[in-house]
Amino acid sequence: MPTEQTLREHFFYVAVARFVFLHPKHGVVSVRDPIRLADAEQHGLSQLLIHGLSVAGLPLRWMTFSTIAEPRPILSVLQEAWVQAEGLRGLPDTLRVNRNLAAACPDLASSLAKIGVKLRIADSADKTHPAALRSAQDSARWLLDRGRGKSADRDPVLALNENAAHDHRYDSQGGALTTAPAKTRPQIEEWLALPVQEAGLLPLEKMDWTPGPWLFPQETSIPPKQPRYFHPDGFGGRVWLLTGQGDDVDQTEVDDDPISDGLEEVAALARNLVECWPNPPAEIASEVGITLRQLQWFLSGRADLSSSQRYRLEELLGIGMDERSGYLTARGPYVLIARKPQALEAVYTEISHGGDANPWELLPSTGAADPSWRYILINTYGAPPSFVMVPRGDRIADRLDDLILNFAGPLSVARAFYQDVVKTCARACRSPEANIASMTEFVRRHERHWTDRAWQPE
Repeated sequence: MPTEQTLREHFFYVAVARFVFLHPKHGVVSVRDPIRLADAEQHGLSQLLIHGLSVAGLPLRWMTFSTIAEPRPILSVLQEAWVQAEGLRGLPDTLRVNRNLAAACPDLASSLAKIGVKLRIADSADKTHPAALRSAQDSARWLLDRGRGKSADRDPVLALNENAAHDHRYDSQGGALTTAPAKTRPQIEEWLALPVQEAGLLPLEKMDWTPGPWLFPQETSIPPKQPRYFHPDGFGGRVWLLTGQGDDVDQTEVDDDPISDGLEEVAALARNLVECWPNPPAEIASEVGITLRQLQWFLSGRADLSSSQRYRLEELLGIGMDERSGYLTARGPYVLIARKPQALEAVYTEISHGGDANPWELLPSTGAADPSWRYILINTYGAPPSFVMVPRGDRIADRLDDLILNFAGPLSVARAFYQDVVKTCARACRSPEANIASMTEFVRRHERHWTDRAWQPE
């Protein structure tokens, strides 16, 4: 049973909603993937403010929404929540806010003190308060649209608030226990068993805070604009703005700059090559003329590059059409570094066309081998060879038999040839563009070793 000494603390936050917007035709629209606010405006979406209170440490929250043009007074929001939201159990002992909100509402501490609530400002190392806001932002997009025929048609924001209140009641009446981890359930039960601490009246007659840039979400991690389309979910009456091209898309409501074909295919191929490339991704991005973040977005499949940027990346990484299969492939020839097993296995399988190769570890017939690297010859049938550099002593070296199909072990080669391999790999590592160029020159120097089926080292 809870004791009267239980500390009651609420987290309070206000921010621009990241996943729900207002549209003049569709009403409240949910966005599945993060979107930049400027891109949202191009789809006719206007921003909403999310106001929320969460019980510290528990999955119990109350939310309400307002428009940017008509933000609600903070004291009005708090008064409504503490009177109506049963899961909050009335007044807290402490209300925690971030520094920006405290500065925007300078009278908040004194107003709360009059009803016995202490204002606490979250410090910069506090991870729990911003986590509560992120959780509220994520949950907002999934609010069910009950009663759409009445409230939504009259006032879509009112309907959204009614849905939020309904979800809060559900959680407060035991719903939170069904989804919470087992270790958290006793704490939820203890909190909900607390008596309601009646809320005193707050002064509500005026706007009591100043909105500012701090309300807006950071957008550096959100990909640039992508094609999106409006999609009614057919169940609750909600409308989603989804990423991609719909089957029956209203072209007036989507980007006219669609992602080029084959994004997923090229991204997966390029991602594995970049994982094995001797140079870091930042240098590869610079060589292509894009930012590291643009490269990361592309490799993850979250955003495409322009046609010219993608062409430069494909050219740099040796990605091109396989005339036999008609699919994009890694053509090489390459100098690669074994770092991540999955990427190495994928790239080897790609350049060897499923293992159609005769790979060897090259060792000099006289003298000592390189003390830092092992050199694996990927002797692909019908294509120029590539080399994989494996750091000596690295764990991945113990898995070469598993990762490189048909790996045949050591092969003794002439000392001069081995030294040329070492020098070629060193040159290939100097810059992203030097990779294929250095290997192409190596193949030309040793072209006399070509046979009908494969390339034979000295």
